Amino acid sequence: MTSEPADRPWSRRGRGWGIAATIFAGIGILPVAVVVVLGYTVDPLWGWMLFIALPISIAAGALGGVLGIIGLIAARGDRGGYGWPVVGLVLGWGQVLLGTGFLNGWFI
Repeated sequence: MTSEPADRPWSRRGRGWGIAATIFAGIGILPVAVVVVLGYTVDPLWGWMLFIALPISIAAGALGGVLGIIGLIAARGDRGGYGWPVVGLVLGWGQVLLGTGFLNGWFI
């Protein structure tokens, strides 16, 4: 009967998926942040660009959330850390909820 060696290196699949999820969620936050900064500093008429930036943000957030779920599954299988996948999942789905809420008039 064979057993696993005690010094088995930890697999990093969960961490990799989690970092990818966090990067995609961060990329989704950038267009909205740029439009908000331009709207407050340069010209208030830049606000209409939110209707272009928010769908991009929602799509990137959804992709980040899916990658975060994959990262959680991989981390569970590898007995690894859950930090990066949870961060990517929370950022991604938070973006989806806030962007959808803004476009549907939840905050008006």
